[in-house]
Amino acid sequence: MPKVLSYTPSWLSRPSSGFELFSSTNKPKAFGPQDGVQPRARSSEKEQEYLGPRRTIAHRGSEIFVVVDNNIRWADLSIVKYDWESLHRKGKRLQEDDASTGQSYKLLKVPISEQIRQLSISPNGQLLAIATSHTLHIAVLPDSTKFDESTQSPIKLQTHTVGPTTHVLSQSPIVSILWHPLGVSGTCLVTVTTEAVVRLWELDRANRWSFDSPTLAMDLTKLDAASSQEDDVLPSGMHCGRGFSADAVDMEMASACFGGTGSPDESAWSATTLWVTTTDGDVYALCPLLPSKWQPTSTQLPSLSSLAVAGATIASKDADFLGDDVPLNTDQYDFVSEIDAQEPLLATRDDDIICNDVIYNRPKRPGPIPKLQGPFQLAAGSLVDYLDVSDIHVIASKLDIEEMIVGADDDSEVELQEEIIGLSAAVVCLMTTDGRVHLFLDLEGVEGQWLPAKAPERPSSASASGELILVEALDTLDAEAICENEWPTFSLDPFSRYSFYTTHSQGVYFFSLDPWIKRLEEELQNSTTAGANFRLNMLRESSGTLRECILRFDPDRFTNNNVSSSSSSTSANACIVLHDSDLGYFLLTSTNNNTHPHAATLDTPKSFTFKQEPLSSDEELEYSNLYPDSSDSLTSHIARSAYEPPSTFWNQSSLLQLTSQSLPAYRRRTLREEVRLSTATLELMTSAHRLLSNETHAIKTAAADLFNRCERMMQELRTQIERVREVNGRAEQLVFGGGGEDTEGENASERLGSRAQKCLEKQEQLTERMQRLRRRAAETREVGVKEREFGKELVALEQVVCKPDHEDHEDDSFLDDAKDRADAHKRAVEPYWQRYDELKHIATELVERAKQVEADGGGGGGGGAPRADDDDYGISNDLRRRKVQQVMGLLEREEALVDGVMMRLERLERLSVGQFVST
Repeated sequence: MPKVLSYTPSWLSRPSSGFELFSSTNKPKAFGPQDGVQPRARSSEKEQEYLGPRRTIAHRGSEIFVVVDNNIRWADLSIVKYDWESLHRKGKRLQEDDASTGQSYKLLKVPISEQIRQLSISPNGQLLAIATSHTLHIAVLPDSTKFDESTQSPIKLQTHTVGPTTHVLSQSPIVSILWHPLGVSGTCLVTVTTEAVVRLWELDRANRWSFDSPTLAMDLTKLDAASSQEDDVLPSGMHCGRGFSADAVDMEMASACFGGTGSPDESAWSATTLWVTTTDGDVYALCPLLPSKWQPTSTQLPSLSSLAVAGATIASKDADFLGDDVPLNTDQYDFVSEIDAQEPLLATRDDDIICNDVIYNRPKRPGPIPKLQGPFQLAAGSLVDYLDVSDIHVIASKLDIEEMIVGADDDSEVELQEEIIGLSAAVVCLMTTDGRVHLFLDLEGVEGQWLPAKAPERPSSASASGELILVEALDTLDAEAICENEWPTFSLDPFSRYSFYTTHSQGVYFFSLDPWIKRLEEELQNSTTAGANFRLNMLRESSGTLRECILRFDPDRFTNNNVSSSSSSTSANACIVLHDSDLGYFLLTSTNNNTHPHAATLDTPKSFTFKQEPLSSDEELEYSNLYPDSSDSLTSHIARSAYEPPSTFWNQSSLLQLTSQSLPAYRRRTLREEVRLSTATLELMTSAHRLLSNETHAIKTAAADLFNRCERMMQELRTQIERVREVNGRAEQLVFGGGGEDTEGENASERLGSRAQKCLEKQEQLTERMQRLRRRAAETREVGVKEREFGKELVALEQVVCKPDHEDHEDDSFLDDAKDRADAHKRAVEPYWQRYDELKHIATELVERAKQVEADGGGGGGGGAPRADDDDYGISNDLRRRKVQQVMGLLEREEALVDGVMMRLERLERLSVGQFVST
């Protein structure tokens, strides 16, 4: 988990020039004499009506573009940081007036009157997509060298309106603007509206018609009901109203994203798949969605070829078994065959330099518009009843190298990695408006599907939609803190695709799926099903997704007195995460309509590599290679955000505006005259008192908060001093043994060193032993011949010696021969346990007879000689008594021998079973 090194730096805090980048230049209006409401409350009503994503911060490297007062400001954070540090190195004391003189940003002028909601920079960094609630514009960004110019005049950007007849106020609002990851030179844009209309634009700066008409346009509501390519799936025209239908309500879109980023280590269909989700939680997929000219990755075509050939081979052999999947495999084969038959073109840049990237045309068969797959069934049980989705994020599955090698030609040059880290299944993340993140697994995967060329003669059975398995649901918002217009969003992590950030009105959270990705992948790749349920339960009960709050917002602290608090609390902007040599691992966001920045500098993670034989069985050790623990660092400390004074301290008083603007002209003259006791004067004093009382109360509250913070800081300082003293005392006692003499320091240090060395050696021994046990437990070799024979002998001996209370080995197939051997031995020799029972029976019978004889002979005389008539056989009582004693002694000896044999057999059996289990 990334460690927060510091929060909002000083060069982004007031009164620095970086803070001015986010500061609003609009001065608040005053209270009217007859008005007791806030002046900008009406302007904030329009802000409250908007319900959608807020992505008004975009970056190109260390350069950021911010929307403030509906104007786009351009700044380089590296330069802002350098200028601030250079002022402090020179020893200058920066005052607030000095900070306002040096403007650290440039103003970009664009002809847009509506409130800007989203900014998105193209992959090549040359175009900036600017979206309002209904309209879309493309601006050509200036080169980075123009930022170094000393002029402070605004820069007018060349701007094009995208869809002047489609994206207008009379049409549905825009929910997502996405740059296609496989577009040529990053100029392909995809827009999704709330009425489930998807449009694909291939922008060309030399062709203005490319901004007016999309290359592809489809209405997902019509596409869902279409049965062939002959059906009309185009969206309705500008002046064609759409009637009410239940499908239109169910297909209200919330967000969209592509299934991949165009990386070579992703699966073949990932970057061509557009995932969309409705506000009700229904998830759909469009695959493949390609522009007329596209750039595949180095591994995409070989992987597609292998999949298509394998599918066609199976379809030709098992056509009856596949049924409805035969046309699907045939369409994929035709799609890939046409791509392989093309002669690719080399891509060129604006400076006519030929690149190594190749360009292919979109195949004409099966067709340009794919089939709408979904809605996917959410296998969540009773955990998910209703999802009010606000955003979607899909993590692509990893590339299957074996399939790609099979499909690649011998003479093809394919860049392969030694090992691709990731999961062979896609992860679908859904964010709801209540701040809960749902993680789903797509085990089946999404492949290219198209509608049939002609409608079938008889309606085919509806194809079963895919299934998304719920893995985990994590909360980030308290139920009491949820705002009415809450719209949380996702943000990508530049280091790991299995990590991401979420932003809402209460803060920024970090999520990482790395702890359980590798273990789940090992289980998915394991072909053995024995014990799979147990291992999956252990995986589910173990440590899951890592979740950590990086930033926490206090909406009441930075709210302007002249702005409605309810509107400012819901205007958290989606964070951006960048990595730069000057800034490091930097996170930036803003609140209060982009007027207050929040930032955090994170610890840069190390390179994430899996070892062939890890040193520990705990997966958190591997994860610690990416995000080291704070205790292992020499700079271990608890990062705390610096005190930022509330906006109340620097907001200008509205009293002057009250006297200069709100009063009529004929009453302003009375301000320069003597005070007269009149109704007009009383009304003016009442309005001024109402205004000043609110301002002084806010200043008093802020000053009291500052005093409390100072008191708390002093108390925390005393606590820290006491802790340092306690640690110092414990260290001295540990080093000097309580004596405190310097002569004992060397012996104490040697003793501590030897003790630490023993602990390290013991730890190494335990680690090595644990590794041996893990390797031995992981081995699944069969039982050897000698082990089988030894087991059979033990069972045969058990059957002969021990009395069988119950049959324990009826289901052991490898001991069947031992039973036959024991039965044969029983027939040849009487079992020992039966002889032992017979001996015990004889001994009991003899003892009873001896007691009876003794009782019969006890009635005679005393110690006289025995007579012949004392017994029918003429045996005297003394002789009879001696013989009985001899028999009893023999019986006791025999019983002792049998008991000894039984004990030895039991020890032998336990020893043999232990050896058998250990092997």
